[in-house]
Amino acid sequence: MVGVQVSESYDTVHHLFAPRVAVMNHTNLERELVPNEASSRLLSFAQGHPVRQFATIMFIRGGLIAIAVTLIGGILAALYSVPALAPSFQSVGLDLRQLRPIHTAFASAWIFLGGVAVVHRWLQDHGGDVTRGDRWRLRVQVVSWAAAGIGILFTLSLGVGSGREYVGFHPMFSVLILVGWLCYLWNFFRIAGPNFFQRPVYITMWGVGMLFFVVTFIEQHLYLIPSFFANPVQDLQVQWKATGTLVGSFNLFVYGSVIYIGERISRNPSYGHSKIAYALFAVGLLNSFTNFAHHTYHLPQDHLVKWISFVVSMAEITVLCRAIYDVWGLVSVTERGEFCATRESFTASKYWTVFVLFSAILISIPPLNAIIHGTYAVTGHAMGATIGIDTMILIGAIIWILGEHLRVREGDSAAESLNTVGMRRIVVWLNLSVAALVLWLHVSGTVTGVTRAILSPGETYVPPAWLAGSNGVLFAGTGVVAAVFFGALLWRLCPIAFRYWWVSEKRA
Repeated sequence: MVGVQVSESYDTVHHLFAPRVAVMNHTNLERELVPNEASSRLLSFAQGHPVRQFATIMFIRGGLIAIAVTLIGGILAALYSVPALAPSFQSVGLDLRQLRPIHTAFASAWIFLGGVAVVHRWLQDHGGDVTRGDRWRLRVQVVSWAAAGIGILFTLSLGVGSGREYVGFHPMFSVLILVGWLCYLWNFFRIAGPNFFQRPVYITMWGVGMLFFVVTFIEQHLYLIPSFFANPVQDLQVQWKATGTLVGSFNLFVYGSVIYIGERISRNPSYGHSKIAYALFAVGLLNSFTNFAHHTYHLPQDHLVKWISFVVSMAEITVLCRAIYDVWGLVSVTERGEFCATRESFTASKYWTVFVLFSAILISIPPLNAIIHGTYAVTGHAMGATIGIDTMILIGAIIWILGEHLRVREGDSAAESLNTVGMRRIVVWLNLSVAALVLWLHVSGTVTGVTRAILSPGETYVPPAWLAGSNGVLFAGTGVVAAVFFGALLWRLCPIAFRYWWVSEKRA
């Protein structure tokens, strides 16, 4: 249930430039090295420096913990939406003012941490020896982020927060997050900086995403300046603009990750240097700067801003055509090998990309935007993007990395535990349950928006009786089912991620 009750700012179309990854078969996963390894520098997990191995697995662990916290917050928030249960939550001092920020903050943390883990896997290939500075910056990054996560969870549970989108926690934790991020940025650019623009597109995505985050994160805290906070319209405009770009930054991590992992598994590095990859990156990057206007159509702002946002969103239809092509390309290939959880997770993200893109294009049309804005339809769209695309891609990447790790420590057959019939059922039913949840939220939101528009502005809006009676129950029911399969997935992955604390036989 990652993504339940997320803010409308998840409603972006950054997810629209997911690249086409070569169809992979299970036997490819068993090969550790690529041909001409000296030039490609795609090293096996065991060949990476122990410190970088430890960092990769450590951030995977952090991501899995973030998913667990997100699930708990999401389940409680969904149950709170059932009118009969809300008083019980209130009696113990819990309501959406605590549950929603916990859910959204840790959902964002999961996506960032998953992407950071993949970046550290790339650093195993290209990082070489670890310097003393690398070690200390990594330690500061891990400690500061861990302290921030624990502090955010504790204070939000007590009702201490900022009330802002995505940064709903107390600003003092933002300092810890930013310090860790700057250490991470330093370690990455120390390796990737030389010949940066000659490297594959996923390096560009990660580098731009890191810089985006720093700028956006600072921008999100402009409300601390009295002159900004005193102007509500300006405050809303800056908040939505910063939040939209923040989503763009973590999506750059996700799509860079899928290209890199696809390159590792397929042994085909050509896509990372292709014109289409950079074209899709450019379209998504442009949209990162303009998509915020989807949330501010109702604010007094220049119509030129609104038209730019609308036109750029409509331009994304080219990406829809490419996404459909990719999906049909995957479907048309006969796959007779054994089940591969990584491949199936990536495949699921392709189907979700088509749905999310189609939904994004529709809700960016101003009249339709006015109808559904502020309803569960936007939440459903956001969850489809966050779970169906981002989470499926990162889960696939993490499964592949954990498979590498297991083969190093326990032999070639150890990774088969990640590609069993039981794992296939979890992946399939997780996607089906999330699809049911997302579909219901779209139906609920659309009905709410249409009936509200019919009554507005002459009458007070009262939702249809059938919708009021079933909305919370169906939301909670479908959400809990999705959470059960997420729990089953964590049950499979967590023991593997935490089995060997020092990751390699040589202590990092």
